[in-house]
Amino acid sequence: MKNIFLPKVTMCIIALLALILSASAQNTNATDEYKETLKKIMDFSGTSTTTGDFLQRLSSIMKLNAPKKDEAYWNEFSKNWKEKVENKVFEMYMPVYEKYFTLEELKAVAAFYESPVGKKYKEASLIVMRETTPLLVQQLHTEMSKEVMPEKSERVKRGEQRLKEYEQKKKRDKELYAQAYMLPSDSIVVVPEEVYEKAYENGMSTSPSLYSIERRKNDTKVTFIQPIYWDWQWLYYSPGFKIIDKKSGDEYNVRGYDGGAPMGRLLAVKGFNHKYIYISLLFPKLKKSVKEIDILELPHKKDKEQLPSNDDGKSKSYFNVKVKDYQVVSDKKNKKIYY
Repeated sequence: MKNIFLPKVTMCIIALLALILSASAQNTNATDEYKETLKKIMDFSGTSTTTGDFLQRLSSIMKLNAPKKDEAYWNEFSKNWKEKVENKVFEMYMPVYEKYFTLEELKAVAAFYESPVGKKYKEASLIVMRETTPLLVQQLHTEMSKEVMPEKSERVKRGEQRLKEYEQKKKRDKELYAQAYMLPSDSIVVVPEEVYEKAYENGMSTSPSLYSIERRKNDTKVTFIQPIYWDWQWLYYSPGFKIIDKKSGDEYNVRGYDGGAPMGRLLAVKGFNHKYIYISLLFPKLKKSVKEIDILELPHKKDKEQLPSNDDGKSKSYFNVKVKDYQVVSDKKNKKIYY
């Protein structure tokens, strides 16, 4: 059921305050005489009756949100809150009244609504409403909710906290996306269909597939097939990548991307929706004795700085890789095809 409590309560409170203001005034010192004069004006205007009607309507609305409360509870609730509302109106409005009217002026308002003093009151009433209504509405709603639905009040707080955290994450993600390094489209090579179908023969995946290992004169190039599922998509390969020789335990830490993109920074790809592209990382030259390796993406301090909130937390790691199964020979006559 749609929650109708807050907007209707707000309208009721504003309507009540409008009637209160039409029969109220302000002054300099909160004397008993001043208070009695103000009460007289409110009684003359029928504010007490309006307060009762207001609480009756308010109780009807709140009953919809707390159906387990019995009639005796609501009778006591209305009785207590009638006095609370009247006291709160005096407590909040008296200082404001005193800024605009003396006791004599207040008496004049009670006797002569059409006098110049009465006209001044009508003009000032709008100012009073603007200054105090938002605060009163907020306080009444909060206090009533705590009394009638304490458990809901806690849920609201938790919901507000979650919303705040979501907004913070959304803001941070937006900043990360704006700072992402956009891969030049002319340096991106799309993987042929027969190649990626073989790599993903067991079904689609968001994780890159290991494609090749190329031993070169000064380094080792490891190439992955990266799925792209959106027209704009972010990518991230951690500076924590390393190759570990299964036999000797030697470690080869990643040097960077083959295409020169900044390592440890979010990458972005645009215009390759539902395609597969090559991504290549460079590592130190492997020893000739290396036959079987693990390629691990280990945690790095840069990760927390760069990863958006929608990261799945899965590392791109490949175990028990036999180098000969993925090894390709570099052809110096051909240009680089991997980013």
